[in-house]
Amino acid sequence: MSARPAGRQTWVLCVAGSVLFFFWTGAAVAQEFRLGTWEGAVETLFDFDRQDTTTTGSPQSRFQSTLALEQLTLRNVGAYIFDPRIFTFSLGGTFGLTQEWFKTDTESGFRDGNLWGYDASASLLPDQAYSLNLFANRNQYFLPQELAGRTQLTTENWGGTLFAKRLYIPSSLSFVQEFRDDISRTGDVTTRREERRNTIRYEGLRGWVDSEMDLRYEFVDLSDLTLPSLSYRSHEGAFNYSRDFGTELNWYWDSRLRGYWRTGVADLTSFTADEVLSIDHSDRFRTSYGYHYLLTDTQGGNAATHTGDFSLRHQLYESLVTTLRLNATLQRPPDGRRDTYRSRLDLNYTKRLPGQGLLTAGLGGGLQYEDDRSSSSESFVPQETLTFATPIALPIALQNPFVVASSVVVTKVAVGPLPAGCIQPPGPPTPLVLGQDYNLQNVGDFTQIVPITCAGVTPGINPGDTIAVDYRFAVSPSISFLRTIWHADLSLDYRWIRPYYSHEQIDERLLSGQDGQFLNDQRSDAAGIEFRYIGNRLYGSVLGEVRRFRSTRLSFDSARSSQFLTFVILPALTFSLNAEESFYDYQDPDRQVRSLAGRATLTYALNASLFAEALGEIRWLKDTLNPTERNTEITFRLRWLIRRIEVNPTLQFFDRRRGDTDTKEYRVVLQVIRRF
Repeated sequence: MSARPAGRQTWVLCVAGSVLFFFWTGAAVAQEFRLGTWEGAVETLFDFDRQDTTTTGSPQSRFQSTLALEQLTLRNVGAYIFDPRIFTFSLGGTFGLTQEWFKTDTESGFRDGNLWGYDASASLLPDQAYSLNLFANRNQYFLPQELAGRTQLTTENWGGTLFAKRLYIPSSLSFVQEFRDDISRTGDVTTRREERRNTIRYEGLRGWVDSEMDLRYEFVDLSDLTLPSLSYRSHEGAFNYSRDFGTELNWYWDSRLRGYWRTGVADLTSFTADEVLSIDHSDRFRTSYGYHYLLTDTQGGNAATHTGDFSLRHQLYESLVTTLRLNATLQRPPDGRRDTYRSRLDLNYTKRLPGQGLLTAGLGGGLQYEDDRSSSSESFVPQETLTFATPIALPIALQNPFVVASSVVVTKVAVGPLPAGCIQPPGPPTPLVLGQDYNLQNVGDFTQIVPITCAGVTPGINPGDTIAVDYRFAVSPSISFLRTIWHADLSLDYRWIRPYYSHEQIDERLLSGQDGQFLNDQRSDAAGIEFRYIGNRLYGSVLGEVRRFRSTRLSFDSARSSQFLTFVILPALTFSLNAEESFYDYQDPDRQVRSLAGRATLTYALNASLFAEALGEIRWLKDTLNPTERNTEITFRLRWLIRRIEVNPTLQFFDRRRGDTDTKEYRVVLQVIRRF
């Protein structure tokens, strides 16, 4: 009798133990893997675009397109396995459909397709001394462009970064592979570009109490699958070190080394070394000493430059600042040498006047001795950089006269804001083509780079771009001369009004040699006045300036003005206006250049739920040596958040005229996103 209860108790205990073990193991499994936060969105897009192109003497051309897109995105963020301090990850996917109806002068049709993508990232031991980040993603989307253009862009990237935080020099090592596939349609023209870029990058940074050091290395292997001739490989390494020392830590040493090597498109090897020592002798007295070395080797040749600098700055009370500069530059181009020695002294005086006025005056001058020796009648300049201003890219002259036009090689090395209707070019560096991306133009003895704006996949030169130019130019086999420089400027600022005047003069005197044509005397005078108003709701300024420039090689008169206005009509409603006008009148040869750029914007912002913007912009350039250009844009944008629904309508009108060709475009875009 007593055995039976004991057996039942044992069985019950076993069952209870199994249930407890089941729940315990279930809890353990639940803790081993936990999902993060779910998020997602449903997006619909409607894009209607029509382009009309008219050229004098030719029939009108029209292109019309209607695009519809539906897309679903799901994503889980912050999931982890075992413990978020060990391994965390996020995973998402995108799925969509597209339909497009198009019509040209010769055909009409329908295209459809699928969009899909993914986005995954993971972190292993994110808070530990050694950690690893991994990522992989794929995206497909449409980018509307100006001039009835549209780009279907596919990107696929993957890679990882290893962090080592406890090394003597905390470091990171990363590898990234990027794939890009562009299918662009501008009007009825379709182009395609594919490129693959592999990048290995190392970065190390270490700081001490009174010094800091950083190391960097990057390897890039770019393969252009459409135009293999644009492929290249590059290596770049840099070492920077700075240190504060001295009894009061008032000595500062900066050391910077950089090496760059590129093969493939636009071969280039360069090495730079910069050493600078600065000493604060007192609060008002400072000296600086520097050495700079530059070595470049391009397709046109190689050149080395050594530069030594000394500068002294002294401030007397709060009014007078004296600056002395001494400089020696030794250049070694392929066929000779150029030695230059400079000295300059500048005085800047500031005086406060009654009525909150401020008087500023500057006076200074310098001497420069230059001795040039060459074994040929030509010299070489590698990688001379030029940056084009915004909002209109005007022609820029190369620094040296008598340029050999056939030797000019232009490469885009930095990209400004990409204009509508243009496709991001490969690189940089991006080689540019004469007659397609730029033209050469002689003004006196100087050669100008005349930019041609991008169009579709043609990169062109746009406002904000920076180019590097290799070229050869005529020189005297043997010449030495003395250059005298002096300047004076005066400004009176009463906050609401600021008149100013400046004068600069350069005289060159031949010391030896017989080629006086290489000398260039210059004189420049400028006068202007600025009016300003600063109020609680209104801020504005108007500036006008006239300038007269005379030199042996180039002479012109110019006038320019600029206006800026911001008016807060209501707390949520603001009107702004920016405008700039300029006029250049050149002599020998006779040439006039007029430019106008204006932009008016009306903005309404109600908290974060409603934003509306209406803008009108015009850019106009008339050059007697080039076709007249005029660009007009009118745009209305709205962003409206209704709880988790986002509505984004856009209305746009473009009118671009260059010479005898005029292109008008009308675009309506409606995007609706529902997030959850």
